[in-house]
Amino acid sequence: MSQKILARIGLKKDLSQLNIGEFGYCVDTKELFIGFSSTENKLINIVAQDTSMNNENIKIDKAGIFISEETDLNELVKKIGGPSTTNLLTAPELIKILSATNSTKSSDERLIIENFIVAEDNASTPTSINFTNESLTPDMDMANSNNYGIYVIELKKWGIVQGSFGKPPYTVEQWKKAYNNILGFNQALKYASDNGMNRAVVPNGTYSFCYTNLNGAAEIYAMVNTPIKLYSNQTLDLNGSTFEVMYDSINKNPYDNSPLTTPAWKLSGELIRIDNVSNAKVINGTMVGDIPNRSFSDGGNGFNSEKGMEQTYGIKIDSGAQFITIENIEVSMFMGDGITIGSYPTKTGKWNLNPSDTKAFPGYVDATGKIVQTLTGAYVTNKFPVIQGEHKQLQMRTSGGYTRIPLIANKTFEYLFYNSKDAIIARKKAVYLQVVTVPLDTSYIRLQFINEKIGVPSIDILFSITKPQAHHVKITGCTVHDNHRGGISGGADFTYITYNKIYHNGMDSGLNIPLFTDSTRYAINFEDSYSNYVIIENNHIFSGVNGVLMGVYHGRISGNIISEIGGVIVYNNANMIIDGNVFYESSGLQITNSVATQERNILFTNNTINTSAMTVIATGVKTRVRLINNVINIDSLTSSGNVEFIGNNIKSYTGSTYSGYSNVTIDNIKRCTGNTFEDFNYGSHYRVSVMKPKDSTNDISNNVFKSVSFNSNNLANDIEFLNSAFYDCLVTGQVADSTLSHSMLFNNCLFQDSSLEMGGKYVNNTSIGGVTGKATFNNCNITYTSSYTGAFLMGISDNIKITGYPENIIPRNYKLEIMSSQLTHSSATITTLIKYFNQDSNFDINHYKKVMIENSRIRALDISKLKLFLSSNPNIYTNSATIKNTTYEGFNGFPTPTYGSLESFNPVYVSTSSTVPSSGFFALGQKVENTNVVAGGFLGWICVKAGYANTNPWAANKAYSINTFVHSNNKVYKATTTGISGNAAPAHSAGKTLDGGVTWEYVSGLAAFKTYGEISN
Repeated sequence: MSQKILARIGLKKDLSQLNIGEFGYCVDTKELFIGFSSTENKLINIVAQDTSMNNENIKIDKAGIFISEETDLNELVKKIGGPSTTNLLTAPELIKILSATNSTKSSDERLIIENFIVAEDNASTPTSINFTNESLTPDMDMANSNNYGIYVIELKKWGIVQGSFGKPPYTVEQWKKAYNNILGFNQALKYASDNGMNRAVVPNGTYSFCYTNLNGAAEIYAMVNTPIKLYSNQTLDLNGSTFEVMYDSINKNPYDNSPLTTPAWKLSGELIRIDNVSNAKVINGTMVGDIPNRSFSDGGNGFNSEKGMEQTYGIKIDSGAQFITIENIEVSMFMGDGITIGSYPTKTGKWNLNPSDTKAFPGYVDATGKIVQTLTGAYVTNKFPVIQGEHKQLQMRTSGGYTRIPLIANKTFEYLFYNSKDAIIARKKAVYLQVVTVPLDTSYIRLQFINEKIGVPSIDILFSITKPQAHHVKITGCTVHDNHRGGISGGADFTYITYNKIYHNGMDSGLNIPLFTDSTRYAINFEDSYSNYVIIENNHIFSGVNGVLMGVYHGRISGNIISEIGGVIVYNNANMIIDGNVFYESSGLQITNSVATQERNILFTNNTINTSAMTVIATGVKTRVRLINNVINIDSLTSSGNVEFIGNNIKSYTGSTYSGYSNVTIDNIKRCTGNTFEDFNYGSHYRVSVMKPKDSTNDISNNVFKSVSFNSNNLANDIEFLNSAFYDCLVTGQVADSTLSHSMLFNNCLFQDSSLEMGGKYVNNTSIGGVTGKATFNNCNITYTSSYTGAFLMGISDNIKITGYPENIIPRNYKLEIMSSQLTHSSATITTLIKYFNQDSNFDINHYKKVMIENSRIRALDISKLKLFLSSNPNIYTNSATIKNTTYEGFNGFPTPTYGSLESFNPVYVSTSSTVPSSGFFALGQKVENTNVVAGGFLGWICVKAGYANTNPWAANKAYSINTFVHSNNKVYKATTTGISGNAAPAHSAGKTLDGGVTWEYVSGLAAFKTYGEISN
C-alpha cells in the first residue's frame, strides 16, 4: 500500500531545519529540500540538464510527488547531490521530465506526498506561507479532517486577475474581470476540494469582485447573489491579500438584471458565503466592501433609500454551516455587517417541518401512541411530516424579532416519533434549541407539552421545527470596522467571538457618509437571530452606538474592553454571564423585558465601569439580575426590580466638576448589601437614593456611604437603614404621602460626621398639619470627629413657624430619638442635635422639636460644643429634651436650657483615668474606666458614695496655695487663700472656716470608689 508523507511549504527565507527525511518546498524559488541530518537540509535539484540522474525513484506530477517505497532516502539525497545549474524549471517542465522515468511504476510501489502541487509561476508576488507555522501539526479547529494538503491557487488556470479598479464608473471589461474572479475562485476551491486539498492559498495581491443579481429580482430580499463559496474541510487562506468589492450605485453593473425601475444602489450581496458545509475556515486577509464606491446621492430617507440599505456583507455564514472559523481577517465598508451569521428559522423547501397547524390541543400520548385525556394541562400537536434522509436532526426554534423564546410554562417537552403505521417508536425529552436525532424509520412527529394552562381549547407557542441552525462558529483575531450598520451579527449555536478589534461600525465609515437610518447600529448584534450559546471574550469594542446586543438563550461576555460605545443589552435569555469586562464611556448593562414564562438569570460580576449613566431594571418575577463585586465609577445609576446588588464599589465618575443633576437610585430592588457608595456629595448635583421602605421585604443593608448626599425621591413615608455606615453624609427623609407622618430608622449603624434632613416636603406648606417627622437611631454609633464643621445632627427644612399656620391647622412636629446608642462628640464647632436646616449654629425656627435619648452613652470632649437644641432665644421656646438611663462620659450632664425644657432621669456619669479619680463630682454608680488595663488588674472604678473626688488629705502646719483641694473628715474643702494650716483639721459642712493662715471652703462630701471588673492574671 502507498504511504502518505507530509511536506512543509513556504518562502525560502522562512525555511527552518527539517526533520530527517522531511520535505520542504519553497514556493518562491521552486526548490525542494529534504532534511539530511539534525543540522542540515539538502537540496533536491531536478533540472533538465541533469541527464545523468536516474529519476526512476522520484516523480512529480499533478497528483503529487512520488518516491518509491524501496528507496533509501539518505542514498537518494546522496545520489541527487547539489545543484548542477542555477536554472529553475516550472512545474510543467518538471512534470514532463520526471514522469517519463516513472511511467512504469505502480502506485502501490510508491510513498506518496499527497496533494503536493507546485504552482505555476503566474503570480507577480510569491506566496507568504511560513514554514514554522505551517508545519506538520494538524489544524485542531478542523474537526474530522484528515487531509492537510495545500493548494496555491493557479491564477492563469482559473482566469483570475489581480488589481484594483478604483472608483466608478467602470468599463464592461472591468466588470467582466471582477465577475470572472468570483467564478475563478469558486472553480479553484472546487478543484482543491475535489482533489483532497484542504487548504487553498491565494497568491498575495489585490483582487476585485462584484455582486450579481442574475435572476433579475426587483427587490433586495429576492436577489440571487454569486458569492465565493467554501466547501467542507476547506481553508481559504487569503495569504495577506485584499478582496475588494466594485460597486456603482448610479450605473448598474452588467450582472445586475433587475428591472430598470430598480435603482442601482439596491443591488445586494455577500462577498463570501459559507453554508451547508462543515469544517471551513477563512483566514489571513483583508476584505473591503462597497461603501467607498457608493455615491449616496439618491436623496431618500428611511429603509427605502441608499443610506437605509443594509444587505451587503463581507462574510455570511448561514444554515447548515458547522465548525466554521474566521481568523485574522480585516473586514470593513459593507452596508450591513462585516460578518453575519444568518439563522432565521423560516425557510422555503425542505428546511422546516410543515404541519397543517402548529397549535397544540388538549391530550396526552400514552405508551401505545394514543391520545388520551387523562392528564390535565397536557397538550399535543398535530403531525409534523418528516422527510426521511433529509430530516436527520431536528431543533425547536421560534420566529423573527427579539422575542424569541417559546411561550411554554414547562421548559421541558417531548418529541414523539411515529412510523408510517402510526406506531410510536420513540419519545425524547428536550428543551428549547436542543438538537435531537430522528430515528431512521420516522414518518412524522408530534410534540407533547405538560403543565400548561388548564382549560383552554388550544395553545399556540409560536414555534418551528427545523433542521439544526448553524453551529460552532469561531471568529478570532479579526478587525471589523467601518461597516454601515454593524460589525458582527449572529445566530449560530455555540458561537465564539474572541480577540477581535471591533470599532466604528454604524457610524460614517470614516468617509463622512450618511448614517444608517435606524438607531440599532452596533458592534455585535445577537438580538434578532436567536441562538443557544454565545461567548464574546477578550475583544476590544469601541467607537459606535450600541456595543453588544445579546438576545441568546445562554451566553457569556468576558474580559472585553468596551469603550466610547453602548454597553451590553440583554434581551430574551435564560442565562447570561457578564464578567471581567472594562467599560469606558459605555453604558455597562441594560436589561430588556422577556417573555413572562421564561426564568432568566443574568450575572454581572467583576466588571469595571467608567461612564456617566447606567440603568438596570429587571421586571417580572422570573427575571433575576445579580451585580456582584463590580467597580462602578458613574454619575447616574438607576436600578429596580428583581435585582441583587452585592459587594460593589460605586463612586462618582465626574466628581466635584459635575455640573448637572444626577440620580443614583437603588431603593426598590430585591437585595442591596455589602456595597460602598462614595463621593456623591457635591452641593445639590448628586442625589443618591439607596434605602428600604420599612415594610418592604427587600434586603437593603450592610452598605457603606462615604461623602454621599441622599435624594428625596419620596418612595415611602417610613424608611430604614440596617447595619450600614455613613461618613460625611447628608441623609434626607422621604414623604410619599404628605398627609401622614414619616420616619427614618437607623438600626445598628455607624453615623460619622453626617447629618439628617427632614421636612423638605413641607417648605411653604401651611395647609397640612398634625404630622410628625421622626428620626430614630437604635443601637447606633453616632460620632462627630474633630474635623466635623457641620451645625446639626437633624436639620428641619420645614420653614413654617408655629405661628405661621392657620388657626384650624395643628403645627407639624419633629422628633429625634437616640436609643441604646453611643454619641461621641470631639468637634471644635457647635453641633446641635436638632435645629432648623441652616449652618448658622445660632439660627433656629420655632417648631415643635423634641430630643429623646434613652439607654445610651454620650461622650463629649467639650460639652459647650454639643447642644440638645438652641435654648438662648426667647422666641424659640417649644424645644424639649428627655434623657433617660443615659451615661455621660467626660461631662456631668447638659446645662439647664434658658428656653425650652430638659428632663433627665437616672443619669450615669462615666469618665476615664489611669488612677483612682482625684477631682470632680461623681454620682452614685458613676464609673471611671481604667485606661491602664493590665493582666491582674481591673476595668475601672465605680462610685459607691456620691461626692467630690479627692486624694489629697489635709495636713497640719503645711503651706497651701489658693484653689488647693483637700479632704478631711470625709469632706472636701478648697483653699480660698494662701497660707499655712493650723493644728485642727476642718470639719464644717457648709461655708468657710479659718484654719491657721488658710481659709477652707466646704465643697462636698468625699466621693468613695471601689474597683470593678477583675482581670485574670
